[in-house]
Amino acid sequence: MPVLAVLVSVLVGGCGQSSGDSASDPTVPAPPAGTRWVGSGQVVVAVPDCSNPPAPSTVREVSALAVVDADSGYGELVVRDMEPIGEVDGREVVESGECEEWFEGVCRRLFAVPSEGVVFAVTIADKSDGGYEAIRDSLHILPETSTTVPLATRDGWTPAWGAEPKVTDALVHQLKDAGLNVETKTAERPSNDDGGDYDSFPEGSLLDVSPALGSVIDVGGTVTVTVSGRSLDPAR
Repeated sequence: MPVLAVLVSVLVGGCGQSSGDSASDPTVPAPPAGTRWVGSGQVVVAVPDCSNPPAPSTVREVSALAVVDADSGYGELVVRDMEPIGEVDGREVVESGECEEWFEGVCRRLFAVPSEGVVFAVTIADKSDGGYEAIRDSLHILPETSTTVPLATRDGWTPAWGAEPKVTDALVHQLKDAGLNVETKTAERPSNDDGGDYDSFPEGSLLDVSPALGSVIDVGGTVTVTVSGRSLDPAR
């Protein structure tokens, strides 16, 4: 399935104030309290901003938002079966009326802005995690002075924490191709003798991206990519 990117947003507890965006344009509205804007290009939705999600092993299924390229084979297929439900800033919004069973007892629903080439797939594992309608109805088109940090490398993968150096390099190239400036920083090794996770990664592995992937940023803005430095582990 050619998913452009998957943003795993655990919606169970630990949700704080919105963070991560760096757009200076005052016409970009603040997202609702406790949420942050996430999206692709100039299309964003508000998702819960959970800074301390539970470990994956503590939840049965994870509520998530996936962003799919509407111009891909899969994207074209799902959009073809959607029905118009309204507009956002003059652009038609369409929706799949059916619940797609993603896991047993877990529903995934989709909506899209075809003219912008974006499909959102929302999976809610538990009603307490939030609502599909709230995410759909938060749909917003950014002004021309703002965009979002690319969610994926050219081959369609979303780099995660600890991604190997070649993936990090691919992300940097994608950020630059999107017209953004990139500042690469090497994280300082912990001062204690135990490097912990730092020593478990090859030099140049991905540790952080700020603003986060999918977050709002000024057109031509700067993204800081933090990577691991040289490990003291002889095996690395």
